Amino acid sequence: MNIGVIGYGNIAKRFAQSIKHTKNGKVSAIGSKSLAQDAAFQARHPEIQVYETYDALLADPTIEGIYIALPHAFHKEWALKALALNIPVLCEKPAVLTVADMEEIIDAATAHETLFVEAFKTKYNTGFQQLKQAMNALGQINRIEASFCSDVMPARNDHSYLFQKGQGGALNDVGSYPIGFVLALIDAPLVKLDSQRTLVDDIDTYFSATLTFDNGIEAFVEGGIDREKDRVARIIGEHGEITIPFFYRLEKYTVHLNGKEAQQYEYPLVGDDMTLEIQQFIDLVQAHQTQCPVHNLTDTKQMIAVMEAIRIG
Repeated sequence: MNIGVIGYGNIAKRFAQSIKHTKNGKVSAIGSKSLAQDAAFQARHPEIQVYETYDALLADPTIEGIYIALPHAFHKEWALKALALNIPVLCEKPAVLTVADMEEIIDAATAHETLFVEAFKTKYNTGFQQLKQAMNALGQINRIEASFCSDVMPARNDHSYLFQKGQGGALNDVGSYPIGFVLALIDAPLVKLDSQRTLVDDIDTYFSATLTFDNGIEAFVEGGIDREKDRVARIIGEHGEITIPFFYRLEKYTVHLNGKEAQQYEYPLVGDDMTLEIQQFIDLVQAHQTQCPVHNLTDTKQMIAVMEAIRIG
């Protein structure tokens, strides 16, 4: 399957490596002004058509789907343009920055009967599906915690989208991981949210939130670009707890049941941590599906709603 990539930053380069592990996908075109002027890249990759504009890429009749790897603020524009042309879209997270924007995406995907999928890789890996089953051993779930923090401030680059007002900050950069993780595990309406953010030059360098759900489960999520912490999640229940290191690319977890020896379970990734989400996208497109069963449009909207609530405070 021929996939066109819009934008060619670090995440797009990772995508280009990840797709090599799929059964039937390949990057056949890239829209990037800088690559269009890079003769050395084109000499190394003659199989890839490079376009100077994104519109030119969308006009390529051989493209069967696109991957949007642009900074967050540009996702909506190019997703809507692709959907209007009936081109299936896999879009980096967060898909968009507001609920209103996501509603536009949903309306367009529905009207054009065309697939739109947010690239939330966590839910596709085998270990995540097994984790949901393992939670049953804990009995009543009381609390879920998920933390994703790192310190990038010493190497701060004000030209990076990460530090641009309106689309930068910890919440937009890593917030999808802990928020999406807990929402995927708790099947109940959210009834209360308490949050806080640390701002530097109008950019949130840290956020945390306590989410209370209708079934009584409480979740704590946090993300930061100004501090180093273990990237770990914990699921705490009446009979013990489960700890999940690097929960966003889930490869293993440990079950600690009260009075029993801890048991560790491992689920090696297929390819790498992006491969299975790409394979799912390819499979859905080739099956002419318009909705993703693993991470659907409503799931994406719920994640964005929580992020927006934290942002508003």
